[in-house]
Amino acid sequence: MKLFRSNLWIFLLAFSVYFSSCSSDDDNDPTQAQSANVTPETPGDADAVLAAIKVKSNVPGAAPVPGLGDILIDVASANFYSSAGGGSLAKAGDVMINDFTLKTVGNSYINNATDISLGLNSGQGNDWSVSGGSGFDAFTYSTSKKMPGVIRLNNVPDAISVAGSVTVAIEGIPANCDNIIWVISDGDKVATKTTKATSVTFSSSDLSGMKATSTGIVQAAAYTTESQTFGGKKVYFINETLDSKFVEINK
Repeated sequence: MKLFRSNLWIFLLAFSVYFSSCSSDDDNDPTQAQSANVTPETPGDADAVLAAIKVKSNVPGAAPVPGLGDILIDVASANFYSSAGGGSLAKAGDVMINDFTLKTVGNSYINNATDISLGLNSGQGNDWSVSGGSGFDAFTYSTSKKMPGVIRLNNVPDAISVAGSVTVAIEGIPANCDNIIWVISDGDKVATKTTKATSVTFSSSDLSGMKATSTGIVQAAAYTTESQTFGGKKVYFINETLDSKFVEINK
């Protein structure tokens, strides 16, 4: 099955903006390490992509708090295309997920930064509602595939060297997972692999050209995909959980 652009980096940007006060060094702003838009490709028949992601991440520079569990942020996004597989973005009226209304940024939709809990629960589906517009009919849909369990990186070091191979692991494959995306990025170059396994190795060739930085990022994302057709428009739905760790990248 061909993969699609999942708006993963839009979600991460929203997450990092929420915690932007954690770093005051503009030259080492974690948002820069998350802004590159390199994710699986949009399928050629996709007229829209609606995505829900539960983001788990380290907060850069923050010390662990005893007794505090995972930091989990819900993020949702919707993109409607003027032509199948991409093209310019179009507005399709009001868009809601689990009774939360998404806001428009340009012609893209994303949740309000203050709505960090959207009812994205592992093992449950998500309810979408679109009022319609720009050639898209109104529709409601409850995803048949469920949110994957929370994915957790396993013992990722605080610093990695791209001079050799780097192995990234997770604690286990979450339930309700179709596949897993793995990412290492220096903020400009992004190395990506897609495989449903508990670990993956990036070779020095995969990481070639990455710069040394104190705000690199390692990620693993478990996701499901499904599609439905409404009024002749094919809409893809994504449910995903994501874990990230900010790392120092050394040459």
